Amino acid sequence: MTLQEIRYFCVTAEVLHYTRAARLLYISQPSLSYAISKLEQELGVPLFEKNGKKVTLTKYGEEFLPYAKRALAELSEGTEHLREMKVPSTGGISMGYIYSVSFSALPEFVNRFYMHQGNEQIAFRFRQGKAGELVEQLMNGTLDLLIAGKPDMASIDFIPIYRQELYLIVPATHRLADAESVTLSDIAGEYFISLNHETLTYHQLEKEFRKVEFEPNTIIEADEYSSIAASVSTGAGVAIMPILPILDSFNVKKIPFADSSMYRDICVLRSSSHEMSPEVQSVWDLAEHISYEMTGAEDKQEGVRNND
Repeated sequence: MTLQEIRYFCVTAEVLHYTRAARLLYISQPSLSYAISKLEQELGVPLFEKNGKKVTLTKYGEEFLPYAKRALAELSEGTEHLREMKVPSTGGISMGYIYSVSFSALPEFVNRFYMHQGNEQIAFRFRQGKAGELVEQLMNGTLDLLIAGKPDMASIDFIPIYRQELYLIVPATHRLADAESVTLSDIAGEYFISLNHETLTYHQLEKEFRKVEFEPNTIIEADEYSSIAASVSTGAGVAIMPILPILDSFNVKKIPFADSSMYRDICVLRSSSHEMSPEVQSVWDLAEHISYEMTGAEDKQEGVRNND
């Protein structure tokens, strides 16, 4: 078993599409299939099963995935630690992020940070995970900063840097599949699939629902958006989530809400009880600048919450 095979497995498990996974890994599809097959032979169990063009994880694959992800994360953390030891004068920033910002908000934010002279010597240590777990790491000092949804905790300061529109996701055969836009009243009574109640997005949506006295008939709480999309594609219910590449792997339709009324603010978060290093302060300053651009000078103070 090689680390490369484990990485191939994790990427394929994320997108559930061999061609797309091979493209993300910059290898041919036959090479990916061979690596997965070799890993399955060594483990003695099938990790994926195919039904036509559809690829799903087997029960063995679902059980193995968390261990594989953890192994890669530990290796990445160790590699970054050695890099910092080699160049001790280089400042380091430990930044967490949720999966759904890895395709837009995170790369754009980091690229803008490195555009400023002097920042090129600052290294990031990135950690992806569930919002609840990352918030705990932020509070105990394991993480310096976190890019995630807006929190509702007095001990966390936040600055909004990106507004992420949310869409209604329905099965391709759903009665609303061809609708140009929808409102929450259009899905009253529908079975609802959501992220689990420990996520920031869950609580943000809950607030929006209360504003219009909408009570979702939630039947499934999932840990990841890929699980939500898979459940929607089977006809189990509908969901509200951002547009992510994973949706292309499933037979679902993405419908905007009328007047773009459903969205969430993606923010840079920090613990108010931990002092910021100069490197972390430079990232925080960039977040304030981006927030200024988003909201305008006249209401900038509403975009940045300071917990006095």
